Amino acid sequence: MKYNYIVWDYNGTIIDDAQLAVDAENVVLRECGIPEITLDFYLRECEMPIINFYKKIYDLTVYDFDELGKRFMENYDRLAPYASAFPEVCTAVKKYSKMGLRQGVISGFETNRLIKNLNKFGLSEYFDFMSGADDPKCGSKIERAAEVLKAYRYDPSQTLFIGDMYHDYETAKNASADCVIIAKGHQGEDVLRSYGIPVIKSAEDLAEYL
Repeated sequence: MKYNYIVWDYNGTIIDDAQLAVDAENVVLRECGIPEITLDFYLRECEMPIINFYKKIYDLTVYDFDELGKRFMENYDRLAPYASAFPEVCTAVKKYSKMGLRQGVISGFETNRLIKNLNKFGLSEYFDFMSGADDPKCGSKIERAAEVLKAYRYDPSQTLFIGDMYHDYETAKNASADCVIIAKGHQGEDVLRSYGIPVIKSAEDLAEYL
C-alpha cells in the first residue's frame, strides 16, 4: 500500500447532498425574490469558501452573509433526513479499516452536524477523528487540516485526501499530502478536470491510487 492514512471530506464525498444543497438554497432565493439556481449551475459555480459562491448569487451589500447561511442551514437540516451516504464510499471506508489503514474526516461542515450524521450512517467508528468547522459558515479548512494531521500523527507523505472539490486538493497540498477528487459531489467533472488534478468518477476507482 502506498498510503497508511486516508482523510475523507464529508459533503459531496461521503454524503450525496449536492441536489439537497441546491434545494435548500432555492428556498432562501425564493424568499429573497431572486431566481432559483439549477444543479448544473451549482456544479459549475460552487466553490469554497462558500462565501465566494454566495457572491455569485446574492448581492452581499444588500443581504447579510451570516443570515443567509443560517437560513440555508435551517432548510438543509429540514431536508437532510432524505440524504444518504454514497454506498460505494461506505464500502470503501469499511474495507480500508479492515486493511489496517487509519482514517479521518476533515470537513467544512459544522462539527455537531458532522458527527451526528456520521453516527447515523454507521461510519463514525471507523474514523480516528471527525473534524468539522466551529461555525456553520463552511469556511476554509486549509489551516485546520495541517493541524489535525499533526495532532493525530498522520504522516503527510503517507496520507491521501479524498474529496469532491478543488478546495480539498488545496487543503491536501497545504498539508503536504496527496489528493484524489471524486466527481460526484459539489463541483462538476469538467470543472475539476480543468484544474489538472487527479479526478475519478467513483470511490470504486480508488484502488489505482492506493
